[in-house]
Amino acid sequence: MNLLFCAILFIVQIQTMQSQELRKTLKDLPDTGQNTGYTNVFGEDADYSIFPPSYSDLNNGTVLDNVTGLQWQKTDAGEMTYEQALIYADTSTLGGFTDWRLPSPLEAYSITLLSKNRPPLDLTAFAPSVAEYWWTNLPQYNDASKVWVTNAGGGIGNHLKKETISAGGTKKIHARIVRDASVPEILPAPYVRTPYGSIIDQRTNLEWLPIPSPDSITWEQALQFCEQSTMGSHDDWRMPNSKELFSLTSQAHSSPSIDPIFGITSTNTMYWSSTTLSNQNDKAWYMDSRYGITTYAIKTQRLKVLAVRNAQNTTSVEAHSTKSTITVHDHGITVPVNHPQNSIQIFDILGNQILCVSSQSSEWHSPKLSTGLYLIVLNDGNSIESTTVVITP
Repeated sequence: MNLLFCAILFIVQIQTMQSQELRKTLKDLPDTGQNTGYTNVFGEDADYSIFPPSYSDLNNGTVLDNVTGLQWQKTDAGEMTYEQALIYADTSTLGGFTDWRLPSPLEAYSITLLSKNRPPLDLTAFAPSVAEYWWTNLPQYNDASKVWVTNAGGGIGNHLKKETISAGGTKKIHARIVRDASVPEILPAPYVRTPYGSIIDQRTNLEWLPIPSPDSITWEQALQFCEQSTMGSHDDWRMPNSKELFSLTSQAHSSPSIDPIFGITSTNTMYWSSTTLSNQNDKAWYMDSRYGITTYAIKTQRLKVLAVRNAQNTTSVEAHSTKSTITVHDHGITVPVNHPQNSIQIFDILGNQILCVSSQSSEWHSPKLSTGLYLIVLNDGNSIESTTVVITP
């Protein structure tokens, strides 16, 4: 076993131990930097300014992201193999610090500006780069020959390690290292549910409506769909921007690359973001749920959409519960007798509560429901369970 392999194995083991702790390394998720509007329909990326990107040059070869709290290498380290990048990060003493690392996929994507490309960076903070891609710290799920990389066009995806020049390929895959400028918060769990069945990602403080649009729709229709949602009596649901949408993905899953808590089982679905491709205004970014890559499509194409909002003012409850066996029958649902419930709520696709019953200690049958997609929220007094059902014609 040569020294290089031993060094890489040690670094990977350290990263594995760190990943077993759920660390909130981003204080907040920065906006995409897209300020130009491309439609008269309200709800696109430029209509929302939540956490505008902001950086401070520390004058020691590093840059502080004032939104995430991460400290970045100002000038990337150039083209190298993935293995070389791991060692470079682990041995760097840039700025007098010794705790540098390669970024996670979401950390790497957080500095991408979707108003720019090649490079998609704030060049008042970062130095120009000829990179085509930048390494992250994470191989693809179930395929260690591929690693997640951000790209100079503004997307993020998985690429073969051997594609970079130093590994015999033709692409310029560079390394840019990062560190935590302050000690990250340790989270007890990544997700919690709200009393009305939405899901809060505690790593980003984003609240997700776990019901996709019932039909595949155009980009402008998707904007309208999200803006019309009133789930939980909130009127600030919106279409996620490209960064927010990517934060939904789980690199520990594939087909779909979304955590099972969301109850989404479709294996290869494309979801719209509110972010337009800045140099091709008839296209918008979307996420492909097979692996979670972000790419773009013509806005008249028909894709699904998930609504999001900021969760700072939302009360959450325990996310884990025992799944009930809900069955669909004759345009209605049945909740079994072995799962007594304090309350049962049914919401339609726009988040409107259409039924609420309480104290069910025996098998419960709903009245007939119209054809469509519904969110069923069960509260047994200890935990909340939400699931979606489809009533077919």
